[in-house]
Formats: sequence, C-alpha cells, structure tokens
Amino acid sequence: MSDMRAARRLGWFAVLAVLAFVSEVDAKPAKSAKSAKSAKQEIECEYTVTSGDTTSGIADKHGLAQRRLVELNRSLHADPNKLKLGQTLQVCDGDAPAADDDADADADADGAAKSDASVASDGPIVRCGSGGRIIKHEVRSGDTLAQIAVEYEVRERDILARNAVLAADPNKLRVGQRLAVCVEPEKIVVGGGARDSKPAKVTKAKECGMETPLFQHEVVPGEHLGQIAGRYGVRKADLLRLNPSIRSNPNLLSVGKKIRVCPEISPRERTRTSHTVVAGENLGSIAERYGLSPKELERYQRGKLDDPNALREGQRLVVWVDGRVVVGFGGRDVDTGVLKGGAQLAPGKNYVVKWEAGAWGTQKTIRAIQDAAAAYRRKSPSGPKVHVGDISKRGGGKFPPHLSHQHGRDVDIGYVLTGKDANETKFRHANAKNLDVARTWALVKGFIDTDEVTYMFMDHRIQKLLYEYAESKGVDEDTLDELFQYPRGRGRSHGIIRHWRGHANHFHVRFRP
Repeated sequence: MSDMRAARRLGWFAVLAVLAFVSEVDAKPAKSAKSAKSAKQEIECEYTVTSGDTTSGIADKHGLAQRRLVELNRSLHADPNKLKLGQTLQVCDGDAPAADDDADADADADGAAKSDASVASDGPIVRCGSGGRIIKHEVRSGDTLAQIAVEYEVRERDILARNAVLAADPNKLRVGQRLAVCVEPEKIVVGGGARDSKPAKVTKAKECGMETPLFQHEVVPGEHLGQIAGRYGVRKADLLRLNPSIRSNPNLLSVGKKIRVCPEISPRERTRTSHTVVAGENLGSIAERYGLSPKELERYQRGKLDDPNALREGQRLVVWVDGRVVVGFGGRDVDTGVLKGGAQLAPGKNYVVKWEAGAWGTQKTIRAIQDAAAAYRRKSPSGPKVHVGDISKRGGGKFPPHLSHQHGRDVDIGYVLTGKDANETKFRHANAKNLDVARTWALVKGFIDTDEVTYMFMDHRIQKLLYEYAESKGVDEDTLDELFQYPRGRGRSHGIIRHWRGHANHFHVRFRP
C-alpha cells in the first residue's frame, strides 16, 4: 500500500515537472520577443551615415527638423554639415511619446492600419481624442472627403491620418469602403454613428476659387461692413467684389440684406435672444460672456440704451448668439501639402533670415515678405531689421514641429522689440515692457497692405497693445473690426488677426493661394 502511495506521489511530481518545463519554454519566446522588440526600437533610433548623406536628408528621412537632429547629436554641434562615414546618429526625438506608451497613439495606429476592417457597434470601443471614440463610416455614393469631414465635424487631415489607404489619392473613395473617424463624445449617438446621419452637401464655388462654398450672410441690426468682414475672416474689399450692389454706399446696409461671402472663418448658425441684466453686470462683462465686443452689443440695441455705462438690474438686452457651424462648411484641410515651383528667400537689406534651409515659399509669398519688410523700413528707417523665421522646406511637406508651413504660404515673423532684445534674431517673448508697439504696428500693417494675407496668428495680449495703439492713431472702428479679434475674447474666431497659443514671441502669417 505504501509503495502504491509513493508511486502516486512520484507521478504527481512528474506531471508538475513537465508543466513547469512547458511554462518555461512558452515564456522564453515571449521574453525573447520583447527583447527583440526593444532591440529593434534601439536600432531604428540610430542611423549610420553612408556615402552621399547630408544632415538635411537624414532629418527629412526620419521626419525631423534639421535643427532638431543637430540638437539630438552633440557630434554635430560644432559643424552640422561635417558628417563622417560610419558615424552613428540618434534619429528618435525623445520629447515625443512612443506609441507603445500612449493608449491614444495605439488607437491611432489601429485606425490607420485597419481602416477597412468592419467594427460592429457592440464590438470593442476604441477611444481617441478627448474622450471620443473611433466610428466606422461606410462610404456612400457621391461622398467626398470634404463631405465626410463636415458630417462628423472633423478636419480632412484627421481622417487622412487614420486611414492609410487614402494616402495615395485622398479623393479616390470606393462605395462601401469603411473609414475610421474620431468622433468627439457630444457628437456620438446610440448605435455608434454621428449626430447627423444625412451627408452634408459641399459645393465649392468658382467665385471662391474653388476653395470654399459661397455663403449668404443676412445683416442683423447694428452691423457694418468691417464687422461682417471680420466675422468671416475676409477683407472689406472681398465683400465689395462679390456684392456690386453695395459699392455705391457700403456704409448703408439694411437689416435683412443678403451679403455674399467666401468665408475663411466657417459661418455659424445665428439666433436672436435676450439677456436680463443682474446686479454687478456691465456692458463689457455681458459682451465677454457672449464673445462680443462691447460696441457690438451696444449696436444690437439699436440706440435704445440711454447710457451704456449705467445698466439697470432687470433690463433686457438683445443678443445675437452663434451656434454650430453651418452644414456644408468647416472641416477643410488648409495646412498640409507640398511646395511646387518654390523660391528661396534671398538675403536682403531689410530683413534677417533665421534659417535659409527653411526659407522656401511660393513666388507670391516671397514677394509679399519682401514688400512688407520694405514698407516697414520706409516707416522705420532706423528700426531693427525684420526677423524672418520658418517658411517651408524646399519642396514643402511636413516641417516638424510645425503643423503647417508645408506649402510655402506660411511665415513666422519676430515682433519688433526694444533694448537688448531689439537685434536678437532668436524670437523673444513680447510684452508691454519690451514691445516696440509703433514699429510692430508698422510691420503688421506692411503685411496687411500687401493684400495677400489670409490671416495672422498673434497672442491676444499683444493684439490688445496694437489695437489700442492703432485706435489712438485714428484708425476707424470699421477697419479695427475688420482686422482684429480683440476686444472679443480669445475663444471667438474673428478678424484677420486672431489668437492662437504659442504666438507670444512671434506672429504667424498665412498668405492667399
């Protein structure tokens, strides 16, 4: 009996030993695979210089700015152009999160690689963006990329980024094709679709250079031409060109009149409502609440305010409130592209080019920069030279860390500063203490007067300084409303000059196509 028990014990020990051996064998390939993956990542982050290589070529190949490649490799600091055969360079930007460590990045990669895969509405949810999720859009007859972008209220480039199959030809859609779209939570409805299932009709107009559909603006009480132009990010001259009937007296607009516009800022649905004044409120605080300027709000009252500075508690004010983007607009990708037939900005007596390899633009862009710099120097002959930053690379395309600067129609320009910062070519943060307001306004005006500017990005605080200076010099309200987002809040998109984060040390200019 004891022999049988001993045999059974030995049998169980043998089984356990076999299981342990199998587990160890199974575990080894996983560990090996993980090590191989880590080793592969290390190899891919290193590049060995071969014959014919250049610093710019290596940077382009790995999606880096040339300056960033130099920063990553101490061996290039002394002379970035002095490469040695067999030299090893780091080509992974350590500041960027790795896809393996970022859940959103994994979702993005999945969306791009498996864009044609069918995902059932009750299947696993793939998160993206700020609490959004990936929706599968099935291409219908007549769909275009622009229409799909409008339908889900996203940008065309976001759809392209998640669907690698569209890279070769974004306009070549197949009926039945399934595209991954990242939809924000407020636009998701039960069943996994978007808020609106009906596709938007997008017809780009010849009058708008086939860039955008034509929109008809209906004049509301108190509006003037500059205010309407600013609402859509265009110039008054653009409105006069499209509306011959108002040219004889553009300052006399009747309520309800239709004004044709090719909007750069997407039009929004508009609703008339009322606001009841509560204790402690004034015209400025109420205007800020609705994204208006105090003068806009005052004009909405059609002269019925006895004293704009003495509102009464319980008093009712008329307010025109913006809603969602009008169907058929928005979602345009205006930042990505390439540069064909570009020209390099040559050194000039009126400006300093910070980085010649990044100073390629369209012929029109280069000419506009030179004209603006010359106009500035005529106004400020003893002032510092204009500091010209990045435009585009030769041939255009992605230009890290910029999202735009791809098609030769963007340029970064330094503010005109005083004191020790005046001649510093490295962009310095501007503020009320070091900004040369008069000369910066002359520089901004030089660009605007080329009539080639689509928009400028400028920090809201610096807008305030320039707005108040221009107003003190007699620039009329109509023109200020046409040009500036300020004094509206930074969240209200208005005017040619608009706030965008990261523009406290330079302003960004986008030129017309």
